Amino acid sequence: MEAIANQLNLDFEFFPAVSKYDRKELDKFNSGQLLTSMKACYVSHYKVYQSIIRNGYGNALILEDDVDIEMNIVNIMTDILLVLPADWEMLYLGHCGFEMYGEGVGGSDKHKIYQSITPGCTHAYAVSYIGANKLLNELVNPQTAIDLEIIEKIQRGVIISYSFQPQVIVQWRSKDNPSDVSSGTPEHSYPLENSTLHFLGFPWSFKSA
Repeated sequence: MEAIANQLNLDFEFFPAVSKYDRKELDKFNSGQLLTSMKACYVSHYKVYQSIIRNGYGNALILEDDVDIEMNIVNIMTDILLVLPADWEMLYLGHCGFEMYGEGVGGSDKHKIYQSITPGCTHAYAVSYIGANKLLNELVNPQTAIDLEIIEKIQRGVIISYSFQPQVIVQWRSKDNPSDVSSGTPEHSYPLENSTLHFLGFPWSFKSA
């Protein structure tokens, strides 16, 4: 992540994730029967929402540490922010769905945003202050993976969310960098047009399903 931040001249604030082995911290949150890996992911994101509210951030982009980013992300976001509805509460820059089935909102020739339907995954999304506050209230005691809980809130209209299609931030998977949450899943990913990691010398991680 530091290599990406330096290459793109972006200022990241690094937030320590909660380990699935940190029972003391995990036991402070959620009495549901989640797998420890899922619970650690949930608590890590929940604590970021708390930080957003505590610091009074108007919005924040939340990235997990296994992502690859389009080289021209700043230009892409500059165009998208011109058409992003003012009432947005979440914006998925990366996801595990195919969001073109939602209502189109706008964008550039290459990158458009749609109303979220089943975005899935939590590796790259922005959240507004109002959105973070809603997530804190709605995700007090999830019974399944946090991304599925969020999808349920989106589909019920509790959270106003939009998604990029195609994605501009993707998960980077390799044999040396498996998922901490679903370590047994295949290393499928989606190709970026101008991959930052590839520019930095990392091999392509894209594999077709």
